[in-house]
Formats: sequence, structure tokens, C-alpha cells
Amino acid sequence: MAKYCYKCGAELAADTEFCGSCGAKFEEKPVQPLGYTPMGQPSRKSNKKIIAVVAVVVAIVVIAAVVLILFTGGSSSKFVGTWNIQSGGGSTFTGTMIFESNGDLKTGYSGYQMTIGKWSTEGSTVCFEYSFMGTSYPKICCNYSFSDGGNTLTINDPTGGGNNLVLTK
Repeated sequence: MAKYCYKCGAELAADTEFCGSCGAKFEEKPVQPLGYTPMGQPSRKSNKKIIAVVAVVVAIVVIAAVVLILFTGGSSSKFVGTWNIQSGGGSTFTGTMIFESNGDLKTGYSGYQMTIGKWSTEGSTVCFEYSFMGTSYPKICCNYSFSDGGNTLTINDPTGGGNNLVLTK
């Protein structure tokens, strides 16, 4: 049976007392060479590699999920809720706009609510499909921005005329 250095794994001559590679003193005890594993058993090195690969894959999946939530559903969910109309939009209406999570768009005043259409986000725009008193209007998509920690929503006038709609929570 061959002898191997316990320290560096180098094969030793049968009559040697010291390793020719690293100088370690040979001791009579069974030592396996580095990288050697009994048949059917994974080496500790390969286990560490497998664990490292799995950890990296899990980290990538978690990061991808967070990014997906933030840049898809995350932006839409910022809209959901009741917003008070502060100014703009070509109207003197002072009630509320309600963005529901199912895509319904409602308006309200003095406790009364009425569905006026649908809303959605497309990229960096918020889109509205109005259907009011039996008449449907073409889809309108507008740029928007949040400020004041997400408590103020400004929907930009799609005509560029500066008549932006300002909403607050």
C-alpha cells in the first residue's frame, strides 16, 4: 500500500520518514491523499463547491425576484388607494380619485364613489381608459412622478400644456 503525506498529500517512498515535498515527518497512520475519496462518497471539496454554487444561485434568484417586484408590480402598487385632488387636470373638481388594485378607477365626493374607468401602468406611464355615462374615451397614457415620500402624485398633462393633475394621500 502506498504512503501519502498527511500535510500535503504527496506520495512517499516506502522507507522515508520525511516528505520530500513539504518536509513533514511521516507518521504511521492511514492518510488519504488530497482529493481522494472512497468509492461512492463525495469529497469535502466537492461538497463545498456544490454549497457555494447553490448559495450563488439562491442569491441570484432572490435578487431577481426583488428587482421584478420593484420594477413591475411594485410601481403599480404605489398608485393603489384614495388620492385627494389638489389641482390641475383641466377641472375644478375637488374630490378624490381611487385607484383600486383590480384596475378600476373611481372618483368620489362627499362619501359617494363612482367607477369612471380603468387604470394601468405601462413602462413609465400611467394609462387611463375612461367610460363615463355610457361613453368610452380613447386610452390616455401620461408620465407621472411621486414626491413627498410617495404621498404626492403628479400626473403630467399629456398635451404638454402644463395642466398637470396633482394628487395627495
